[in-house]
Parts: sequence; structure tokens; C-alpha cells
Amino acid sequence: MLAYMVMLLITRTFGSAVFGRYTIALTFSQLIVLIFTFGFPSGVIRLLTDQSHYDEIPKTNFLKKTLWITFVSSITISILIYFLSELIAISLFKDRSLIIYLKVLSFFITPLMFHEVLLNIFRGKKEYKKYNLFLFVLPPLLFLIMFYIIYNYFYNEISVILSFGLSILIVFFIEIIFLKGVKNSIKKDYPTNLLFKLSLPMMISGTILFLLSWTDIFMLGAMVSSEEVGIYNVAFKISSIGLIIILVFNVVIGPKISELYNRNEIKKLKKTIIKTTQLITITTIPIFLILIVFRKDILSFFGSEFILGETTLVILSFSVLINAISGNVDQILNMTNHHRLMRNIALVCLTENVILNFILIPKYGINGAATASLITNISLNLISIYYIKKKLGFYTIL
Repeated sequence: MLAYMVMLLITRTFGSAVFGRYTIALTFSQLIVLIFTFGFPSGVIRLLTDQSHYDEIPKTNFLKKTLWITFVSSITISILIYFLSELIAISLFKDRSLIIYLKVLSFFITPLMFHEVLLNIFRGKKEYKKYNLFLFVLPPLLFLIMFYIIYNYFYNEISVILSFGLSILIVFFIEIIFLKGVKNSIKKDYPTNLLFKLSLPMMISGTILFLLSWTDIFMLGAMVSSEEVGIYNVAFKISSIGLIIILVFNVVIGPKISELYNRNEIKKLKKTIIKTTQLITITTIPIFLILIVFRKDILSFFGSEFILGETTLVILSFSVLINAISGNVDQILNMTNHHRLMRNIALVCLTENVILNFILIPKYGINGAATASLITNISLNLISIYYIKKKLGFYTIL
């Protein structure tokens, strides 16, 4: 709910163009964080839960080493983004107004990267209340507070990206305070090469999946106006209400899948996955129907210009419904030592998505991007379901 209040605040205050630039800047920063944390966020979950294979893990310094590498990486990439901001904004997105967004963002890359790693430490330690607090509650809440203070000083769109950066910085400091037990676990060295061997395949898979999810935003940013990107992202965010349900289940189901698989409890794993898929589907269907029936009313709430995203919202809502019915396919493959297979599936679908976007966006604009996303999503889920059946012996689908 708080995240949607942030979206409403930006669109009502500045309109679709600023929200479009904000979307592009955040999507770009998320990609940077995903790549340059080297898969550590997923890796720490595996290392904290896979005790059958890593008996000595709690006694090693893998968390300290992970955080140190993240720090060095984040400083390096921050400097690069600052000095390359003009090149990125103009050459890639053809929008000079994005330069200030990227320059401001460069100062907050370090807390952003640490935020991602620390979140998954809490998740791996099964401290789900902290994970949800630091992911879903504090960032948007602090954004609203920061925006109220900063906007009264600047009165322009820089307030948006500054509010985001400062909110993440504050959350990062709070996470450090709440992170307990890390120092007590440091007793001997954990080889860096093993850390990268575990995490890098997850980074590659995660990056491909991220690009698969956000190719439409990047390609729209390069091919259409910021206004259209803003309209598309509002439709995407609204349709993603169903994805929030999937994400909430993912928080718990990811470590559980890893734990059951490592104990070779396949029957229990199957039961857990199917039950989760059923719950996600039952919860998502009513939301899907509401979004379809009341789409114009919902979109107009953000401003009359956003009604242009009506068809886009319908297409994207169908895509979310397919995700719900299919189950947590990427989590299942990643957490059962099939992350390389998931990477390959995602890479094929990413190629498909880029080709479809390249063909459809010039002809149909944001509706073309939504259609490309829907077709690719169907491919990804069907292929993943097939391989889950082949590797684990059961279907995730109802």
C-alpha cells in the first residue's frame, strides 16, 4: 500500500514524464545492484540454509567477506555512474533530464547494494519480520517523509530521486543496527573462489531474469517518450498487485525449498510447492477480476492521462495471473541446484522478449511491450514447468 502511495504522490505532483524518468532510473539502479553484488544475495541464503553440505559455514567469515567485496564493488561502480551519467542518459535513453537522476543515484549505490545483501541475510536467517519491514514498509514510508521535507525546499523533480536515495540510506543504517550474530560467526576463512563459484551462476541467472522482467522498460525508454514509460509503469505497478502476493510467498518458500531439497524430502517438497501455488492462485484471481472490471476507474485515480494504459493493464494482468497459476518456478529451480538450467531458460526467453519488443513497440507502443511481456512469460512458465517435472518428478501447476 505504501509503495502505491509513493506512485500516486509522484504522478499527482509531477505527471507521467517524471514518473517515467524515475522508473528508468530505478530500473537501471536495480540492474546495477543485481550485477555488481555478484549473486551474493542469493548465495548467502544458500549458505545460511544448506547445512547438510556446509557443516562448517556458521564458523566461517563468508558474511564478512561478502560485505567487504560488496563495499569495494559499490564504490567503484558509483564513481563510474557519476562520470558516465551524461553518456548513459543521452546515448541510451535519449533524455537529458535523466542526467541529474543518475548523478544523484550514484551517491546511493553503496547503501543500495548493501541493502540488497542485508535483506537476504535476514531472509536466510528466517527473520521474516525484519525482511518485510526493511523491504515493504520502511523504504516507501521514509520516501513519503523525505519527499515532504525535500519538496518544500526544491519544488522540482529532483525531490523524487533524492527522497528515494535518502530513504534507502536510512534503511541501510537501521539494518546494520538490527543485524545481530554476524561477528560471532567469524572464526576461519571461507575461500573467496568458493564464494564466487556459488554466487556467480545465481547472479547470471538473476540478471537474465531481471532483464526478462524489465526489458520492456529499457526498450520503451530508448524508443518512446518518458510520458509513455510513465503510463506503462503505472499500468505495470497496478497489475503487479498480484505479484506482491507471489513475492510474499517467495520470501518464505525460497529457503524452505532449499532446506527440503537438501534433506532429500521430495514428497514434502512437492506438497509444499503445490499448496503454495494453490494459495497464490486463489488469492490472485479476485484481484485479477477487480483490475479487469474497474481498470479505467483505477487508472484515472492517478490522473486522466493514465487511462491511455487501459489495454496495457489488461494484458499485464493476464501475465500476472499466469505467474500465479504456474507457481514459483524460478525459485524452485534456483533453490534445487538447477540455477544453471533456470539461467538457460531465462536466456532463451530474454532473446525472445527482445525480438518481440523490437518488432511490436514501433507498431503498438506500450501495448506492444505488454504483449511481448505476456508471450514471453507464457514461454518461460511452460518451459520451467516441463523441466521441474523432468528433474523433480511433479508439476507445480494446479
